[in-house]
Amino acid sequence: MTGNLQAIGFLFTWVLGWGIGGSLIDAGLINAGLYSLEGGQLGTAATFTLWTLLWGGGGVWLYQRCTRPITPGR
Repeated sequence: MTGNLQAIGFLFTWVLGWGIGGSLIDAGLINAGLYSLEGGQLGTAATFTLWTLLWGGGGVWLYQRCTRPITPGR
């Protein structure tokens, strides 16, 4: 059961980080005047697409690192 709880916790944390991180990046870019919400959602879509690719790659890397077998002497 511990493995299942760890997997659920990892997934919950990943989704929460993705949503909060993407929103903060988007808000920062809007606040900096790089794009506005009145001109369509292209900037927001691009931000979340790039953030999803980066965050997803980091999540896959971290998952593989956390679930690899422990070798003695390392």
